[in-house]
Amino acid sequence: MPALSIAKTHGSRNDILVVDGAPDDHFAPGDLVRAIVKLCDRRRGLGSDGVYFVADNSDGTARAWFYNPDGSPALLCGNGMRCVGRILLDRHQAESTVVHTGPYSFTVRAAETTEHGVRQVSVELPAVNFTPDDPIVANVAWPFVDRLLPAFHSTRHVSALAVPNSHLISVIDAYEETELVETGQRVATSPDVFPIGANLSFVLPLSPTEVFIHTFERGAGLTPSCGSGIAASRAVLSRLGLAAPEQPVLVRNPGGIARSWLQPVGEEWQPILEGNATVVYRMQLDPAALLGDGPITFTGEADMAEINAFALLSNENLKSLQAAGVNPTVV
Repeated sequence: MPALSIAKTHGSRNDILVVDGAPDDHFAPGDLVRAIVKLCDRRRGLGSDGVYFVADNSDGTARAWFYNPDGSPALLCGNGMRCVGRILLDRHQAESTVVHTGPYSFTVRAAETTEHGVRQVSVELPAVNFTPDDPIVANVAWPFVDRLLPAFHSTRHVSALAVPNSHLISVIDAYEETELVETGQRVATSPDVFPIGANLSFVLPLSPTEVFIHTFERGAGLTPSCGSGIAASRAVLSRLGLAAPEQPVLVRNPGGIARSWLQPVGEEWQPILEGNATVVYRMQLDPAALLGDGPITFTGEADMAEINAFALLSNENLKSLQAAGVNPTVV
């Protein structure tokens, strides 16, 4: 069984493992979930928020498969797609590439490196949908935009949309982390109102072109950043008339910074997400180690230049948030 070639990466501190090859290149179907769970375990494994398997196609594009830490498949991880794109751009010495996953195709492009030395990538995400086939909120008229819903919150208005993950977005005037957690837990425990569950983001405008976003993810709780949450939030800002669609908005998360804007595609808006795609280390790992009970051992090397560059950017971001009176938990 060939060794796994793995890069540990992150986009705004969403840790993503990028594995070279398709899932069935390495694991039998009955072993895949077990292997992913151990890979993502932060005590027994390498520790991550998910795994992307990536296989090159003969035409210069690639196909990717994303799995959550519990081994369940998902169509999209926006921050993770930046990291996949970064790996492919480096591999092919290209300025852009296309990654196919499920029914979607993502164009990924190299973006400007920050003054700190942080490599950045932009990715075109699927068009936002304010009238999804699977209703995110039960028994309401659609589109569901800027509405008061007592089951969600007694005073906060909320909008619902898919990108394609389901999202609830609330634009707020002051940030309280306990309020975000309590609201997210209320959503998670009210399947009669929110039948398919949803990620919840609080969006605090800091200026006409800058916002703070913190997300309570379905099944995961508070996260340092959520790429599709940024895209959904950006679309709601334009739907509410708070930002022109094609205006880049600087997004500050607890995990880092990104930029997002919307490009019109016919009658729809396609979000663009731009931010860091940092390689923490690369390694070779015997896949058999993921199927046994013993500890994981591997050979690899950390990229300290990338780690240190992102630390400078992250510290600068947190100081800016503190100056604005925002003190989120950095998970």
